[in-house]
Amino acid sequence: MIINYVVEDPATFIEELKQIIPAHYDELCVAKDFPLEPDWEAYGRIYVAGMLRCITARTEDELVGYALFIVQPHIHYRTCKTAFEDVYFLKKEYRLGRTGIRLFQFAEEVLRADGVNRVIMHTKIHVDNSRLFEYLGYKYTDKLYTKILSTEQS
Repeated sequence: MIINYVVEDPATFIEELKQIIPAHYDELCVAKDFPLEPDWEAYGRIYVAGMLRCITARTEDELVGYALFIVQPHIHYRTCKTAFEDVYFLKKEYRLGRTGIRLFQFAEEVLRADGVNRVIMHTKIHVDNSRLFEYLGYKYTDKLYTKILSTEQS
C-alpha cells in the first residue's frame, strides 16, 4: 500500500482527525482527568498566524497518521526558529515497516525548508518512541513531569 505524506491546512482534514483522535486519546493520554476536547478554533488561529505545520500520512482515501508542530522563534534563543511537536499519531496497523520513520523524515524536510533550526519532540513513557527518535538523530535532553493541581474545569 502506498502512503503519501502531505502538508495540509488543518481545515482540510479536521473532520477526519476528529474520527482518529479518540483512539489517540485512549491509547496515549496518561491523565484522563479532563475530557478530550481540542480547541479547533485555536488551531485555526495558530495556522492563520503561520505558526502551525500539519503533516499527514494518507493512503489513497484515508488519513492514517499525522504530526503537528508549533513553529516560532524559541523564547530563550530568538534566533533559533524552533518546531515544537504538538501531537503525533499513526494508526496501529501502519506502525510496522517504515511509515512512522518516513512521516518524521518528511516533516523534517518540510520544517527545514521553512527555515526551522531545531525540532523538539516528546514521547510518552508507556508508549516509548525513544528508539525511533534516536534512530532519526534526536538527542535525549530533557525529562518532563506533570502534576494535576485541580480537576475543576474553567
